[in-house]
Amino acid sequence: MRFARALIVAACIAAGLSAAVGVEAQPRAEAEPKACAPTVSLDKRLVMEQWARDEACAQPLRTRVTDRFLGIACLETSPDVSACRAFTPPPGSRAFNTSRVFRCVDIALADTEQGIVVSRLMEWAAPAPKVCDWTAAREALVMEVDFVRGDVCVGGLCMPVDRLSTIGKLRLRELIESALRELGLLASTSSVRAGSVARN
Repeated sequence: MRFARALIVAACIAAGLSAAVGVEAQPRAEAEPKACAPTVSLDKRLVMEQWARDEACAQPLRTRVTDRFLGIACLETSPDVSACRAFTPPPGSRAFNTSRVFRCVDIALADTEQGIVVSRLMEWAAPAPKVCDWTAAREALVMEVDFVRGDVCVGGLCMPVDRLSTIGKLRLRELIESALRELGLLASTSSVRAGSVARN
């Protein structure tokens, strides 16, 4: 009888230990990512939102960038996975037109058989001409048009221009033409190729 009672106690202790080990072995549920402070361009046009665990915003798990003037929203869930969609900008979005305020423009030109052609255009807002340089651009939210691939990009995330809404296409064309006009390049370059990107 004493021997049987000892076996029961031993079995209960063993069962308790295995249950405890089982609890410890289960992975802890990962905490939901928390929103970091958003980054907004000086003209309020471009907005970058990020989410990270334990507020480690230097290594975000998810990033969303929005161009509120052209109507683009891009979501990056990993360095290799991103998707962009177009939306129709609301009526009040005309306030985000950077061609009406001070802006920086960086362009790349290519000399081809058809003449000088614009291959890339980057635009961002800056507080003054003194910070209108490439170093400042890398630290700012930038809109970019890649004429070679036919893409429009915001914050480094891209989608084909032909996926823009009708309003977005018209606004992009106006931005391109006004930037080239301000730089004195509209008449001297083969801007038809640049303009045609936003004409579809």
